[in-house]
Parts: sequence; structure tokens; C-alpha cells
Amino acid sequence: MTDGDEAGTEAPDEGRGSDADGSAGSWRSVDHHAQRDALSDRFARGGPADFLYGAVVSGFMLAVSSTHDASGDFVILAVAGVLVGYWAAHVYVSAIGGRFRDSDHTITERLRLATSEEVWVLIGGVPALAVFLVGRVLGLGVTDSALIALWFTVLMLGVVGHLAAHRAGVRGWALTAETVVAGAFGLVIIGLKTLLH
Repeated sequence: MTDGDEAGTEAPDEGRGSDADGSAGSWRSVDHHAQRDALSDRFARGGPADFLYGAVVSGFMLAVSSTHDASGDFVILAVAGVLVGYWAAHVYVSAIGGRFRDSDHTITERLRLATSEEVWVLIGGVPALAVFLVGRVLGLGVTDSALIALWFTVLMLGVVGHLAAHRAGVRGWALTAETVVAGAFGLVIIGLKTLLH
């Protein structure tokens, strides 16, 4: 490769790295598809199924516990308690049930491994609970805070569905359809809240 070739390959990168005003790059210069793929890869290495499970459990508990006469503390304790209970159940089932297939590791080792692997159940339930807490801090009522948290859950389920479909190679209208279907499960939870209250 000649010096001219090297200069030719480096010049576009230099132009892309900063704008005329010296800022760190423009919206157009960012490869959003690469960012989405990187996020999808990181998420897939974690526990996407357990994350979704935690989000759905948290959503259902918010729908059921956020009655008009419920206190914010009750809702938080109910959601957090059930979420931790489901996480503990996942850990138990993975550690004890997995012993039938894994005789090489002690129960202590299996419990330690299951505790770290199943943490995605907790992670999946935290965002909706955090949005509920923010609503309460901002002075919203229990029902309104829960409803906002449930709509956030719809958005979150849609984003995860979008990442999964995109990772599987789905594009165009089919990608949009899969995203909507993934988020629609959150609408079922909102429908349950409407029926109960």
C-alpha cells in the first residue's frame, strides 16, 4: 500500500470524528445499526428470557397491587417481594433440578452459579419499579404511577422484541410487526389493571 493509499483511507475517519465546530461527531456519523447490534449481543449473553420474565412478573404485580386505596409502600413491597420470590424460585430450581444433569459440581457451587445466572429476573423487574418510584416522588398517585410504569413496561418489552427480531435477521414491516407483538403483552397487563380497578 502506498502513502497515498494510507492517506486516502484515513481521511474519511478524520472527517467523521469531529464536526466543523469541533464536537465529537454528528448524529449522521454514528453507525446506529452497529450500536443496536452491539447492544443485542451484550443482552443475548446475559439472560434475555429471564429479563423478560422479571419484567412481566413486575408488571403483573404492579397491575394487581396498585388499587385506589393501596399505599405506595404496599405496592413497592408487594412488587419487590414477589420479584425476589420468583428469583429465589429460579435459583432453587436451577440449583437443585440441575443436579440431575450436573454431578460434577457441589450444591454450593451450583447455588453460587444459579444465583448469578438468575439475577436477570431481578434486573428485568427493576425498571418498572423504578419508574413507579419516580412517579411517586414527583407527586403522582399510586394508580397513575403504576399506569406510567406499565406503559414503560410495554415500551421495554417492545424494545427487547425488536432487538431479538433484528438479531434474527428480520427487517422492514416484519420487524415492526414483531416489535408490536412483543410490546402487546404489556397491553394485556394494562388490560388486567383496567379490569381489576
